[in-house]
Amino acid sequence: MQLNFFELSLEKLFMEENTRQVINNLETQLNHRLEKLWNVFSWCSSVLISITGGVLLSAGSKEFHLSARGLVLVSIVIIILTAYAWAWIRENLDFEKNIRDELDTIYREQLKYEKLNSLRPDRAKFGYKVVIMVLGLIALAATWIDKVFIMPES
Repeated sequence: MQLNFFELSLEKLFMEENTRQVINNLETQLNHRLEKLWNVFSWCSSVLISITGGVLLSAGSKEFHLSARGLVLVSIVIIILTAYAWAWIRENLDFEKNIRDELDTIYREQLKYEKLNSLRPDRAKFGYKVVIMVLGLIALAATWIDKVFIMPES
């Protein structure tokens, strides 16, 4: 009987060590994804805000105005940048969800911890993708604002 208990204890210890290792690996992947997610969002939002500021300054300047060709080019850059960032963010959020699903399963089935699922930040309705789209739309609107709404000369 002691041999069976000893074998079961070793098996349980081995399972616990494997579970810890899997959780550590998943958490490392999750942290990597979250860091990439933030870097793409931060970079893209900074560029879009800079474009918005630049075209608004240009619209108010008497010395510098973007030509129609320049406005189209800036618009294309905004659209490509926004679409790229949105796709990249979506891909990383999908990876994040998969990793969190796997962690939820391990915590629920092996550790009998059910609350992890309710603590997930990836269930937010308003996040990086929406903000990037809004910033892209604002940058496009700022690019064309003085052409669509003719500003009176002072």
